[in-house]
Amino acid sequence: MNDRQAYATLLLVILFWAGNYPVGKLGIGDLGPLTLTGGRALLAGPLLLVVARLAAPLSRPLARADYIAFAILGGTGLVTNTTLWYWGLQYTTALNAGILGAAAPIFVSVASALLFGDRLGSRNWLGIALTVLAVLITVAKGSVGVLLALTMNRGDLIILLSQVAWISYSLYSRAAASTLPPVWVMAGANLAAGLVLVPLALLVERPWEDWRAWRGWLVVLYGALPVTLGHLWFYQIVRTIGAGRAVTFLNLMPFAVLTLAWLLVGETIHAYHVIGAVLVAAGVYLATRPA
Repeated sequence: MNDRQAYATLLLVILFWAGNYPVGKLGIGDLGPLTLTGGRALLAGPLLLVVARLAAPLSRPLARADYIAFAILGGTGLVTNTTLWYWGLQYTTALNAGILGAAAPIFVSVASALLFGDRLGSRNWLGIALTVLAVLITVAKGSVGVLLALTMNRGDLIILLSQVAWISYSLYSRAAASTLPPVWVMAGANLAAGLVLVPLALLVERPWEDWRAWRGWLVVLYGALPVTLGHLWFYQIVRTIGAGRAVTFLNLMPFAVLTLAWLLVGETIHAYHVIGAVLVAAGVYLATRPA
């Protein structure tokens, strides 16, 4: 993959990931969050395992540290973060979820500074402040009265709660003792998550009763195929153009979510959505620059 191919592929990745917000909103109307996440893990896990064995064969057997990494990353990334994310989408818009989700790197940066002593400069703190402002504007729908009355949308709060699991996922990924290639870690995490989510979905949501909910099952396929493929491509992109340039381009995500949510779900874009998207993109850019 050369630089031109990497940038073109990165635009596709942004579209795949941004599309997950409006597509997820469509799916949560037909299937429950446990079924959507469990089905995704059930399909993606075996596919990733095949890719891992073909593309990155191991020179050693899996160790205890690897299985621990699979369990923790699957538990924080899919069982908790993604399931909560779908649950939150039941009560909020894809537009709000996209802006709040784009703020995730800020939470990770602050947690890394507190736990690992990462240095944050004045530019980073300015970016954090802008992102916090974007979050407040979004959850308050641009109204100071909503904030003062503490009447924020329940879905927005659940989406923000899911970020706690994402922080845990990101920080553990950094500190994990596993030295496996990323595709192996993704495969193991999906398989571990599937072992938890599929029985829970069968017990709690009884998805066989909704077997004709074709839209929901298509959303499961979307999460298992394009979204997962985007993760694999992103690792290749980072190796080609570097993490800094790749992450900078991801700041286009909020604007892609706004466009796709309007096109696919027909959600109304308000001024506070545009302001929130601009602020969160600028904030994440500043906060993730070297101090």
